[in-house]
Amino acid sequence: MRSLGSAWLVLLAAGIAVVLFWFRPGGVSGPRPEPVPVEGKGFEHSAFTKVLQAVVGADGRVDYAALRADPGPLDHYLGQLRAVGPGNAPHRFKTHDDRLAYYLNAYNAFMLAAVRDHCPITDVQSVYPGGGLFWRISFLIGEEEVTLSALESELIRGVMQRTPAAHFALIKAAKGFPPLPREAFESSTLHAQLDALVKNALTLPQIAHREGDVLKLSELFNWYAADFDPPEKEWLRARVPALVEGDPRVEYPPFDWSLNGDCGTGG
Repeated sequence: MRSLGSAWLVLLAAGIAVVLFWFRPGGVSGPRPEPVPVEGKGFEHSAFTKVLQAVVGADGRVDYAALRADPGPLDHYLGQLRAVGPGNAPHRFKTHDDRLAYYLNAYNAFMLAAVRDHCPITDVQSVYPGGGLFWRISFLIGEEEVTLSALESELIRGVMQRTPAAHFALIKAAKGFPPLPREAFESSTLHAQLDALVKNALTLPQIAHREGDVLKLSELFNWYAADFDPPEKEWLRARVPALVEGDPRVEYPPFDWSLNGDCGTGG
């Protein structure tokens, strides 16, 4: 009996080890295109703008099938991100806006690549259990591995300085987010771009709308409440006063994680 019990313990330990290995953060390698040299003294993102204008429609839907059919332009930009980042080339990213624009673009580019490489899918939550697409797949920034979750929680939040607008700029391939912009972020125009994103987002029903005395807000406001200073109602009052007129009750409808575009057959 003792040997039988020991055998079960060994099997249990082996099973736990397999589960931990399978679900380890960064355990799945994302695309690894060859490094692409970046010209100039800074880092401009025109290569990503070309990708966005090719695959993001006027309605904001993303043509992931087109990304699969012609992966070269996105892989070229991923190669630039691999070659140069704030970690291995800090002299190229001297300002807060330089770093934030880079990280926001990197996030959206990695998101496009992750969906592209897992089509056909109907929502990003289905790629790996427990939202594993965000924390299991690793990408390269300046030759350092990073997952989408780490990029958001460590790098982006590290330079955001409580910038709520940035949460409307990370488009996680789901209809619950605003549409993906058709131009990459550039440090020289970052604030104007983020202001325009917020202005547009607050016109979208999936972000904020009134139903009688109820203000229905995206769960983005709930997830990132600590970054809204002043709190959400006062923040909204300064931008769209009609939304909070009469002090409505706030509700957070379930987030729509269905895919924000076409992903080939079954997508």
